[in-house]
Amino acid sequence: MKQLFFLLAALIFLTGCPPDLEVAPAFVLVEDFNFTVAGNGPETTNITEVWAFFDDDNSFIGAFPLPARIPINALGSQNIRLEAGIRQNGISATPDVYDFYTPVTRTLDLVPGEVIDLGVLPITYRSDVKTAVFEDFELGTNRAFTEVVVGEATFTRVEDVVRSGSFSGRLRLNEDEPLIELATFQQLQGLIDVRPYVWLELDFRSEAPVVWGVTGNRGIENVRVFDPGFSPRNEWTKIYFNLSEVIVLANLDEFQLILSALLPPDETEAEVYLDNIKLLYF
Repeated sequence: MKQLFFLLAALIFLTGCPPDLEVAPAFVLVEDFNFTVAGNGPETTNITEVWAFFDDDNSFIGAFPLPARIPINALGSQNIRLEAGIRQNGISATPDVYDFYTPVTRTLDLVPGEVIDLGVLPITYRSDVKTAVFEDFELGTNRAFTEVVVGEATFTRVEDVVRSGSFSGRLRLNEDEPLIELATFQQLQGLIDVRPYVWLELDFRSEAPVVWGVTGNRGIENVRVFDPGFSPRNEWTKIYFNLSEVIVLANLDEFQLILSALLPPDETEAEVYLDNIKLLYF
């Protein structure tokens, strides 16, 4: 009985050590990401989190809102990979790493309780990123959305409401034209051959909801698949749409990118402004 008592006492002592005897984590500070790109449109982003990994074995440390204070429970020299995170389809409940941005890898000497401030991390597009559609409405660039599917209106190039550069594109909805659908003139194919990862990124300011999708022909059948979209916002907003599943479900050899803008109920007119539209893939 006495031996059992001492054994239990020892177990209580060992499992009841105060927290200050545990090894404290090291901390890594990341203020933000700085995105720069040459020859692929303006440098607008909406990066909301940093995702941290141990680079050697790809183990996940965590995702942290920016500016971030990242606790790391490891000691000594560690290879840490930091990746830019966005909100898939603009939804806060679906954060995700944006694979088109380059990761940032740092070898850090981690000391318990000490803080390493990495500041603002430089990123760009990965070298294997391809652009299927690009529209910034600037002079001297080809217009992408020129096929009118529903309605008669097309984008008007304007200078008074602009996200970046000198121009943006405007759609006007009214009671005579409450629904406008436009598609790209270009037929797209092969975007998921290497990897089913296709995203649409754009800047918008809008008084009407707009949904995005793909359209094309399967034999004699016209196929249109819509999914992600945005609700009205009175300020410029960057958004990232994951079109991968839409393209896979459509199962089209060739397709066009299509948008559909609808006049809200009880409104007699509404304007939609878009800028920096990019459809990216690997």
